Amino acid sequence: MPACGICILNFKGGVGKTTLSVNFAAGLANTYSKKLDRNFRVLLIDADPQSNASVFMLGEYWKKEIFLKPEKSLYGIMTRILKGNMTKIDESDILGQFSSEERTPVFSKEKKFYEDGKGIYVDSDTYWPNLHIIPAHYSLNNFEKEIRYDEEGRVKIPSISSTIYYYELLDRVGEFIKKYYDFIIVDCPPNIYTMTEIALYFCQNIIIPVIPDWLSTNGINWLLMQVRILKEKFQHKDKIIRAIVPTLWNSKEHVFNRHIRILNKSLGLWKRNPNYSDLLTKAEIWVGLQRLASVSKSIESLRPIVDYQATEPARIQLEMMIKKIANWVEE
Repeated sequence: MPACGICILNFKGGVGKTTLSVNFAAGLANTYSKKLDRNFRVLLIDADPQSNASVFMLGEYWKKEIFLKPEKSLYGIMTRILKGNMTKIDESDILGQFSSEERTPVFSKEKKFYEDGKGIYVDSDTYWPNLHIIPAHYSLNNFEKEIRYDEEGRVKIPSISSTIYYYELLDRVGEFIKKYYDFIIVDCPPNIYTMTEIALYFCQNIIIPVIPDWLSTNGINWLLMQVRILKEKFQHKDKIIRAIVPTLWNSKEHVFNRHIRILNKSLGLWKRNPNYSDLLTKAEIWVGLQRLASVSKSIESLRPIVDYQATEPARIQLEMMIKKIANWVEE
């Protein structure tokens, strides 16, 4: 069964997109599958030039190894494809453990803070052999300028010996990752960049993080329009918006409760709209991830939320969502 591809998508920044991407990936990798008799294999692809998901998962390793060598990132993969130097993504393009002799750099360090606010990196006590990453680099911004395609959106790829649509790039070279992993999560850029289109073509499922306020809720209308346009551009390849996930919310704030009601009402209207109904047949509004000190602490210390005790509210909220996603591979 091919991997379940999931885009974490919102064209508005600051909505918790990276926090969800990393913690969904870690949460799924921490989940045992009875059917497979093992934990899920998960790949996170950081397609955002800001590289926040990469820094979150790799910490000091990203600064020492990826920042100085962009060829080891998604940018390097994309440029090698364009130049005809590769035909598929394989183990050498991915950071993670593929054999017992290797030590994965994923969450291998955590940041400890002293009372004076200074922090140091120390070895982590936890181990993530089945969570891998293709990291991003700031140079992904250059990829937008470097890719050249004709009026129909076609680009010549020497190694593929054919002309393809530019948004098919990752899909054409992703055979190995689609077979090896159970889940592939893509942290998308907060705009309609070329990499966003490439990621959306590659993934069938979409999760939309949203801050429960007026601007974010109103912005979903535009996002739905863009996904509809892209689906038509992709020759109506299946795209399913699975969830709208409130983030950074506080149940004590009246505005939160009001906007959750607005979101529920809006989702009902969008589902009845013939332009969007096929995108939203399985869409739900999830419990989301609250604005909690533990969430901020996990980011600062470079640790996933599943590292916290099972009674921690942020972990409870996360695992409720992970259970829903884990069921998608059975569909």
